[in-house]
Order: sequence, then C-alpha cells, then structure tokens
Amino acid sequence: MCGRYAIIDGRKVLDTFAGLKVKEAEALFADLPRYNASPLQQLPVFAVRKGELVVQKMKWWLVPHWSKDGKPSATTFNAKSETVEQSRLFATYFKGSRCLIPAEAFYEWKKILPQTDPTSKVRPHAEKQPTCIVMKDHSPFMFAGLFAVWKNEKDEEFPSFTILTTTPNELMADIHQRMPVILPVAYFDQWLDRNYKDTAELKKLLVPYPASEMKAYPVSKYVNNSRNEGKECMKEVNVNVGGEETG
Repeated sequence: MCGRYAIIDGRKVLDTFAGLKVKEAEALFADLPRYNASPLQQLPVFAVRKGELVVQKMKWWLVPHWSKDGKPSATTFNAKSETVEQSRLFATYFKGSRCLIPAEAFYEWKKILPQTDPTSKVRPHAEKQPTCIVMKDHSPFMFAGLFAVWKNEKDEEFPSFTILTTTPNELMADIHQRMPVILPVAYFDQWLDRNYKDTAELKKLLVPYPASEMKAYPVSKYVNNSRNEGKECMKEVNVNVGGEETG
C-alpha cells in the first residue's frame, strides 16, 4: 500500500519532467513543501482535463462520479493493480481517467520483532518502524494514479484520486508486501492519453520499479501522526535490532 508520501519542491518536479508540457502549474506550488502527505488531503496531480494537461489539486481518496453524496464510502486511497480492470469501482477510471502524482519520497512501516528471551512463552509484539523510501539520487518521481470527478447539484466539481499499488521489488519486499506503482518517464504520454483504451497494454506498465534505483532508511516515529509536518519526517534515525531509536 501507500498511505504517506512527500512532495517538497514543485520547481524541481517541473525541471525533472520538463517533457510534460503543462498549461497550468500553480497547484503544484500551493501548500508546499509537504513532508507528510496523507489520505483525504488536497494534493497536486497531473491529469488531462478538457483536452489539456494541467496540474490540479485533488483529494487523495477517490470518490466515484456516481456517488450519491460525494463522501468516501470505501478505502480508495489505493487501488490494486492486479485487479484494477475488473473492479466495479476503478475499472472505468483505469480505462479513461489516469493521472500522475508527483512525489519525492514515500513512507512504509516495517514490522520488527523485539529481542526476547528464547525460553519465554510470551509472544513478542512486533514494532512498526517507519521507513522512508527515495530515489538514490533524490530526484522526484511519479506514482501511477486514477482520478474521478464528482459533481454536486450545483455542478461544482470535486476531483479525487487514488494511487495504484503492485507487488514489492527486492528493496520493498523486506519492508512491506505492497508498493506504489512508480511510472518511468517513457510511459507518461501513454498513461495520460485518455483516448488510449488498451487496458491489457496498460497493465503491463504496473510493475515494481527497479530496486537498484531506490534506497530506504528508518525515520522517526514523528511521521506516524499525519498532523506532523516538516523535515523531521524524512530525517534518518539509528534503530537497534529491537526497533528502538538510538539517536
């Protein structure tokens, strides 16, 4: 899964992905930096709207266009790539409403069993160590996502999005059983093209990103609280074999 990420420098995102010709990019710079982006927050998303590529703030928790009240009714901040084209909730958007979500890091919680007396019959309680995952060169990247636009009775738009997940690569397998789909630049145009409907070919893109280009390190439990923000969320900490921070 992917339940937290960081998006820090909008200008760095645009410079890294200069091939994306965006008409409007103001939303990319609003409210940044975000070191602890979490579900239900409004976050910048690259998507084709009315035939043009724009960056638009959307709620991170997909609400389908057919919702009666526009409120989240299921856990839809992630979508499983293996079944996305069969999902009543996501299939329509996979076929024609795909987007890219810029990020510079994401977080996952690794289970660590504390050291215990091997003769004890008491089952140890696993600690959850927050881990930050970034590119080795600290460059921005793009999650593959889907978006929906719900409208109220006044025809006002409320866009929202979900991040696709897949099986873990070698790096992530030691941390969690899922990871977000990170899309290589070569497939951006195909992914964003709302007229491209070949879901069989699109599914081939939803694979684990190469572990050789990524790195992971433990961070403070400060990031556990979604209300906490700032550089401390991404600061590396030392952790002993029992999962305790040692400074």
